[in-house]
Parts: sequence; structure tokens; C-alpha cells
Amino acid sequence: MPSISDLVSLHIENNNGQYNLNNLSSIYANGRILYFDTEETVERSFRIYKKRPNKYRSYYETKMGKELLQLEVIYNGTEAIQILSHGGREVYREKLEGEALESVKFEAKMEGPFLLASENPDFLTVKGYDMIEDQKCILLSLDEQSPYPYRNIWLNADNYQEIKFDRYISDDQGGLLLEEVYFKNFNTTQNVLFASRMDKDIDGKRKFSTFIDSFEVNYGLFDSLFSVPDELSLDSVVE
Repeated sequence: MPSISDLVSLHIENNNGQYNLNNLSSIYANGRILYFDTEETVERSFRIYKKRPNKYRSYYETKMGKELLQLEVIYNGTEAIQILSHGGREVYREKLEGEALESVKFEAKMEGPFLLASENPDFLTVKGYDMIEDQKCILLSLDEQSPYPYRNIWLNADNYQEIKFDRYISDDQGGLLLEEVYFKNFNTTQNVLFASRMDKDIDGKRKFSTFIDSFEVNYGLFDSLFSVPDELSLDSVVE
């Protein structure tokens, strides 16, 4: 059974090497998310921009009749805001704090679950081999003391990339739900391997599927893209 350090090396080698990872400066992706409700399936489009070391901007858009509902999030590496617009008209904007801010900071990271978890190898244990949808995998377990929220991570035994992770999340009543995320349909663009589909299950039920239609790296993003608008007062909510 390979060690954690062996798995890190294999993970990087199968994603075209450390040189490629070190030179990954920015990411742009767009696609669609299908949200599965009890009554209907809702489709939302998205665009995501990331730039090292910690900048992030995203747009999520949902068609409501003939109008468009857009949620925009901007993180400049220190502060984050979200802006909601309906039919092209801004409805409100607000500063993100607490858990919401921490969530955006986490989303701004370019490393996947395994590389993040391997930053603290003392909290990561190789449990053995497992099977996920007929694919042989290596199962890794994280200690509760790990700074990252994952409970288990499964690596594909062929290319050593993440094929699944799970973790507990809180519901509206403060209870715990098991979230399982599956990575599928791997493609390569500019020597970077990525999953073009992600499925998320909550307590065993499929909640949404994400499809990446376009993925580009080292996109030449300017810092100004991630600037918080000057007219925004971060100490208030504007409606």
C-alpha cells in the first residue's frame, strides 16, 4: 500500500508534474448546475474565476420566466461581498462574514481535496482499497483535527486523482447531514487534468450535478477583476 508521500507524488505526476502545478496561476470555468428538487429540476449557469494566491469571483444565473436572477460573489483575498440582481437590476449587496466568508476563502483555493488534506499528513491515513462504481480506489481517512472538512477521500487507483470525498454538513436545524461528492468524466486542457462532471448526494439522495462546459488555465486575469467596488460600504447592506 503506498504511503501518503507516495500518493502525493503519484497524484502530481499523473497531472503532468510539479512544474505544471507550480505554474498554474489562474483558472476560468463555466458550465451548468442541475438542482434536483422534489417537484422540478432547476438549471443554473455559472462562471468562476480564480487567481493565485487567493482571489475568487463567481456568477450564478437562473432564468425565472423571461428574467434572469444573478448572484455574484467577489473575494479580493481579504474581504468578500455578494451581489444579487434580478432582471438586470441590482437588488442588494452585502458583506460576507463568519462561515460565509470562510466558505468563499475555501472556494478560492485551486488545490483539490487530496492536496489540501496532504498538507497535514499526520491527520491523513491510508485505509486500504475500495470500489466506487466499479472503479478500484484508494481510501483515505482524515482525523477530526484536520483543518479541512473532509471525512474520507477516495483516489482513483489508475490516475491517483480524487474520485470522491465525503463530509458532514449542518442542516437548518443544526443537525448533521452526510454530503458525498463524486468526480467524473476527466478531461485534460493545457496539461491540466480536471473532472468535467461532479455529482453531489445528501444523505444518499442526488441533490445536484455540475457540468463544466469550458475550462481554461493561466487565463491572464487582472487583479481588478477581483476588486470590491469602491462605492460599496462594507459595513452596510444596500437594498
